[in-house]
Amino acid sequence: MINERVSNLIVSSGSADAVPSAKYIGYWPMSMWLSPTTWDFLTQVGTAAIDTTNNWITGFTSSAWAVAGTPVKVRATATFPAGLSSTIVYYAGKPTADRLTLHLTEAAALAGTGIVDITSQGTGDVTIYPAFVKDWSGQGNDLLYGDIFDTQVFATFPYMSTISSGSVDGSVGRLPVAALSAQFVWPTDTFLCFFRAKFGTLVAGRSFFGNGVSGASHGPRFNIGSADTSKLNLQVAHAGTVISATSAAEACSITTEHHIALALEGPTGRATVWIDGERDLNIGSLSLSTVAALNFTTDLRLGGVNSTNSHAAGFCDYHVLAWTGSLPSNIDTLMRRIAATRYHRLSASDL
Repeated sequence: MINERVSNLIVSSGSADAVPSAKYIGYWPMSMWLSPTTWDFLTQVGTAAIDTTNNWITGFTSSAWAVAGTPVKVRATATFPAGLSSTIVYYAGKPTADRLTLHLTEAAALAGTGIVDITSQGTGDVTIYPAFVKDWSGQGNDLLYGDIFDTQVFATFPYMSTISSGSVDGSVGRLPVAALSAQFVWPTDTFLCFFRAKFGTLVAGRSFFGNGVSGASHGPRFNIGSADTSKLNLQVAHAGTVISATSAAEACSITTEHHIALALEGPTGRATVWIDGERDLNIGSLSLSTVAALNFTTDLRLGGVNSTNSHAAGFCDYHVLAWTGSLPSNIDTLMRRIAATRYHRLSASDL
């Protein structure tokens, strides 16, 4: 059983040494949550825990995630401690198990040098959380962690934001569009992604994945179904209009975690959705023949889309790949295996 709070080394074909598929853009096994589901990778302390003489923060003995060199950000509930900023990515130093220092580079954090000077404690509480979700595909595309404007992250501990679902462009993680567009060009390439998700109270029409909104903002989008909130609605926004279809199978639940996969296949001009390893009866082969241009223009989001209607959900085991050409002939077999095996990073022999 792999612990999501550690480095997830055994993630490919049962072997830590297996070469990951070169088709990866990124793989992020870590759990990521948008409220109302709690998340295990943050620590909140009162500002009294800030030692301005030694420039360290105490209260980290049980914080297994906060190891030396981890990129972190800081959020305050009231007056921010002087010397710190909510917009800067710091690197965690760990002089002792219970103490955390902040540094401006990973090298300084590991060496214990260049500690950021904190000149006042501030008031209220301070939350320290990871700035990025590490990419374990070997491609180095760390997932940007948090809301698009980083204004609602951990406003109410231990939740990702103050809202469960609502009119906000919230997200738990974002793949930078530069990394995505560098490897996917329509119609010569194929895009494949999959993840596991469990939802907060289901709200019809709210978005939980993607970046496509309109002809000016291309890409896929998953919404909670309008007529049946247990179903997902796929929308593909492109230069012409928006193609839309709703799944036959249940994909959205507050109690059951579902595995959701999406392929956008340029050479054949179709979209395919698999739910729990099975090709969906409604959107198992959705025609995209009218799509002339499908160029990703914004970051790919989990927990929202490029629009102010994010939905509360928890995600883990998130993979994104792209390559020139079509899906392999054994893709359905591969999807069943992936859905049945948690944290299976695809190897070069898989895809």
